Amino acid sequence: MIVFLAALIIQKTYIYAQDENTVNYDSLTDEADYSEIDSTLDDYGWKGASFKELVRSVASSDTDIGFNFTETVTEAIISNRTVLIQILLLSICAMFLTVLDKNASDSAMLFISFILMTLIVAVFINAARTGYECVQMSVDIYKALCPVFFPAVAYSCGASSAAAYYEIILFLMYIVNVLVKNVLMRCNYVYMILGMFDTFSEKDKFNKMCQLITKIIKLSVKGMLMFFLGLNGIKSLILPLSDSLKMSVLFKAVSMIPGIGNSAQTVSKTIAGSAVLVKNSIGVAAVIVMAVIIGIPLLKLVVMALLYQILGAVLEPVADSRIVKAVLVLSGSLENMIYMIAVTVVLMCLTMAIICFATNINLYV
Repeated sequence: MIVFLAALIIQKTYIYAQDENTVNYDSLTDEADYSEIDSTLDDYGWKGASFKELVRSVASSDTDIGFNFTETVTEAIISNRTVLIQILLLSICAMFLTVLDKNASDSAMLFISFILMTLIVAVFINAARTGYECVQMSVDIYKALCPVFFPAVAYSCGASSAAAYYEIILFLMYIVNVLVKNVLMRCNYVYMILGMFDTFSEKDKFNKMCQLITKIIKLSVKGMLMFFLGLNGIKSLILPLSDSLKMSVLFKAVSMIPGIGNSAQTVSKTIAGSAVLVKNSIGVAAVIVMAVIIGIPLLKLVVMALLYQILGAVLEPVADSRIVKAVLVLSGSLENMIYMIAVTVVLMCLTMAIICFATNINLYV
């Protein structure tokens, strides 16, 4: 959906600017200061071109993302290989404990459970750190982008639309920082702790509580997605149209100037079309950067969750139920984290795409 919207936005504005090639959009692109965005991207390991060059490549429909899917998956598998082997060896040791008497077997199994819990908690802490960084990256990229993007929105559509969408973006960053990062991520910690408590007993004592936490996380993230998409949709029905009417009056007034009215109107529309192209190029470049920077650690989390899910399915017929339960709890906590991060990134990308698409209305004035 994001790729389709980005292609649609760029195609419409690029065709318009090509038809009216009296204005060079490079001069409009160079007016913005991209140093803060480049600094933020460098802090998070961006290895591609500078943001200005990326904006130019998007505007010219010649973009090379440079995302290596195979390398990312291989790196994730290698980084988790040692822990997977250790869990497998602990499962084999637990199988041989059945030949001992009950007291010795229970004591040895308790010791193995402590070792297993240590391994799984260490994996979860590293994954949670990655999840926190992903959420923080999305907020920081938006913070660095706002001083560049919204002046372009004001220049191409109008100050009212830019101010309204700027308020939405600020509110979105606040909600993501408070709800996702500080509340839901900690709820996922509680899910992991309660799930680990169940590994020390034969019966499930916190299974319903873990299911409740999972439902709370998913419903909260879905509610955030629906709220902001609806808010953006309502704003897009009113404010861009109001600004376009003001712009239409301005174009009509320019066209009434004796002698040069038609030429001045043509140049004004061409400048507005070039501004729209620059604005959409900045928005699509931001979506690309966010998808690549956050997509790499997110893909690693997906591979981790899949690996531990496969391990739990393989061990279930032969291993002790407590070991299988611990592995599946880890996989479930990773799935919750992936869900939160993925929906957050999709929401931010769709918000940017909606703003770019809604503020294209001056192309049809």
